Amino acid sequence: MATYLLYGISSDRSPPKVSDYVGYKFPESVDVPAAYAGGGTSLRVANLFEAAFAELAECAARRTCDAHFRSLGGGLTLSEILEGWKLYFFAFGPAGQIGQWSATDDGVAFGQVVGTYPATSFAEIGIHITALRSAHFLAGTLLHELAHLAGAPGASASDLERMAAGTLSRADARRLHAAERAVWACGLRSQYKPSVIGALDRIMGQRPV
Repeated sequence: MATYLLYGISSDRSPPKVSDYVGYKFPESVDVPAAYAGGGTSLRVANLFEAAFAELAECAARRTCDAHFRSLGGGLTLSEILEGWKLYFFAFGPAGQIGQWSATDDGVAFGQVVGTYPATSFAEIGIHITALRSAHFLAGTLLHELAHLAGAPGASASDLERMAAGTLSRADARRLHAAERAVWACGLRSQYKPSVIGALDRIMGQRPV
């Protein structure tokens, strides 16, 4: 069973500083806009995380899932992360957009690992409110972020600039797609986004892996 805390619900630990985004407390529930698939409903955030982690436990039972995580270079499987790490989640979004649901998913960072502490098996992860549209969508977002804990690389500022300009090499795109590829390998194929690359934020002068 995964061990995790939610800022504003199960923990009052303040979120870490994120370079381009602002961390804030999760609300008790979210009202999913009608424009989103399955929208027009009110969902309790704690229940969303509970259901999403139940899906991740099913994913971890797939041999292809743990095999992909093991291939990422950090020496961790999804099973090991769920059983041995403590995960701290906080809501985050661009300054001035706290709690706002964007009209489209274009340019939205659904989640981001901002702090990893392997010596104590602890990680801090920001989750954008729009990832809370359903437990299934949230599970896909969490899989991507947990793949970073297992060693999936994140894009540098230069990588992101080259991607925006359409000049990112195919080899670099494949390398930076490893975190999102975990979503496919772990069986959540309806949540897999083929054009997404991984990104990690800087914290305390170092880039987490």
